[in-house]
Amino acid sequence: MIPGLYTPELKRTSLNETFAAIKGYGVTDVQFNFISVCGEELPAEIEPGLPEEIGLTAKAAGITISAVNGTFNMIHPDKSAREEGIRRFELIARSCRGLGCPMVTLCTGSRNTEHMWSWHDGNLAPEAWSDLLRTTERILPIAEHYGLILGVEPEVSNVVNTPEKARLYLDTVGSPRLKIIMDPANLFQPGDAKPENVRPILEDAFSLLGEDIIAAHGKAILAGPGTAFTSAGRGIVDFTYFTGLLRRYGYDGPIILHGIKSEAEFSPAIAHVNKILF
Repeated sequence: MIPGLYTPELKRTSLNETFAAIKGYGVTDVQFNFISVCGEELPAEIEPGLPEEIGLTAKAAGITISAVNGTFNMIHPDKSAREEGIRRFELIARSCRGLGCPMVTLCTGSRNTEHMWSWHDGNLAPEAWSDLLRTTERILPIAEHYGLILGVEPEVSNVVNTPEKARLYLDTVGSPRLKIIMDPANLFQPGDAKPENVRPILEDAFSLLGEDIIAAHGKAILAGPGTAFTSAGRGIVDFTYFTGLLRRYGYDGPIILHGIKSEAEFSPAIAHVNKILF
């Protein structure tokens, strides 16, 4: 395992500068987001040749793009919004060959129409679950066509908000192309972010999902009543225990550091994870 970075968290004016900065931190693996070049996470259009340009620029810098962000609100209550999300998702999937990337990342969405990272009680309705399954049925053939794996994160604000629901989602869909991104900070429900809960929560999540992990994120959470995310080494997540569980279940890919709000946090977060890994 090695630490990786999430491209939007580095603020640079060009792709060359972004990849050079990543390499300057001693990192060679990234999760790419098109907002780094297009100003949108899921662009309405992707110019012909752009994915190849990104892929070649990454290769020249010695950077591997292990995943690309394809997140959209899979249960948006407006069907036309979901249809547009599926259309844009296919643009991302089509770009993966040029990027040299085997995986698209997803989150399952919220009934909150203003912000898909905010909870809505409608996420608990049977109709929300049905919409998730219908959207998944639409995007799986796209993943199949382009030979891609879909990595899904359980998110506390989304319809799949617990490891139990993630297990049900995988089992219901039953596709080998649908796998899990394990982000330890996303496993804590409001009120659960206490040091004494860390290991039991991680152990429970891995017992349910460990065999289906395709990617790992290195985000932390601050102790407190809510869900205040932060960078590795600054919160309560025990990364020694987390990486030990990843190894136990056979994961040997990058840990994409995430939740970095200030560039001053990059070096300490990378150093924290490197100290544990090496």
